[in-house]
Amino acid sequence: MDRFTWYQAGEAGNEDIIIQAGSVGIFDGDQKATAFDQGTASLTLNRLIWADYGDPDCRLSLHHSLVKHIDRHNKSMFSRGGKIVIHLTPTPANFQGSGPVAASPFHSVRLNFRQGGDEDFYKKFRDALERKTWLRTPSSSSSAGSRQSGATQAAPRAVGISGIERRLAEQNTRTQENISQAFEDLGKLMEMAKDMVSISKSISEKLRLKQGEITDDETVQFKSYLLSLGVSDPVTKSAFGSGAQYYEKLANELATILEKPLKECGGMMALPDVYCRVNRARGLELLSPEDLLNGCAMLVKLNLPITLHHFDSGVLVVQLKSMSVETTIEPTAKFVTDSDSATAQELAQTAGISVVLAKERLLATEEVGQICRDDTIEGLRFYPNKFAEAQTAAS
Repeated sequence: MDRFTWYQAGEAGNEDIIIQAGSVGIFDGDQKATAFDQGTASLTLNRLIWADYGDPDCRLSLHHSLVKHIDRHNKSMFSRGGKIVIHLTPTPANFQGSGPVAASPFHSVRLNFRQGGDEDFYKKFRDALERKTWLRTPSSSSSAGSRQSGATQAAPRAVGISGIERRLAEQNTRTQENISQAFEDLGKLMEMAKDMVSISKSISEKLRLKQGEITDDETVQFKSYLLSLGVSDPVTKSAFGSGAQYYEKLANELATILEKPLKECGGMMALPDVYCRVNRARGLELLSPEDLLNGCAMLVKLNLPITLHHFDSGVLVVQLKSMSVETTIEPTAKFVTDSDSATAQELAQTAGISVVLAKERLLATEEVGQICRDDTIEGLRFYPNKFAEAQTAAS
């Protein structure tokens, strides 16, 4: 590591960062311990830059002119990422850089990628070495942009406009590194999502086989937690195209996802609620509103246990066939009669449904003449239809 130098703000000048990787450790030769264990590795066309997670001021730089060649070692069964071995040239006679190690017996260093990303980093690193752009840049000397004045001479203090520019450049570099690390962690989480669903199904199956070892309530509760992680193999356009077959498969998936929740919420669910519930179950493979609507339209054709219903007011709902709007008229009329009067909000709270669906039930019951409305400045309230009762009694 005696070819590494301390990195200073603005050292890279206008060099663009080609690629970055987080959770990277640097090891000197065959050593297995190092003070540079966790940091962000950044690559430009002229140098490798490493920044420590815990100490933003601890940054190292290795100029490409000091690299002979690089090798990549694949990850093992005990690690998520692989390693890149950097073979270094002999230290140049005019090398005056000041770095973390004054002298090293090794002529190679290892970059340990604990969270992956070594494959892409290796390809970019190899391409940068092959291009040898530093040979065409006079400002890039073999000292790798190090402290040319030596270790004993302090760096000049940045003042005025140039000092502000340097600080802004340093802040921009740190921001890029933080953003890169954040997106890398998000990418790893997305890669693991499908594996988590597979694991949940496996554990759920084991619980079923060993049900006697825990109580039934615990089994049911734990299964519900696991299965709420999502659908293990969602229907996608990449697998079934964008034609009728895709929407038929999607309709079957919707029936599987929604049948049980519909039974638990009164047999009917508004389409926006369906959209949220289905996409939550599908995890990363999100549906567009258009695909959801086309899939719901296929429910009737395939004679599935749920169907799409269109209210006259324009509200779209997915409902159980056994719990159509007609089947809710009598219970709704009874609720209004028992309560003397009711609003959509009161019915929604009692039936455990949304206010929109409660209002549609009341309007459907009013349409057949079993209840009537009183529309005032206080809102819409429904009452038992005394007129219909009087006609029935007179006849």
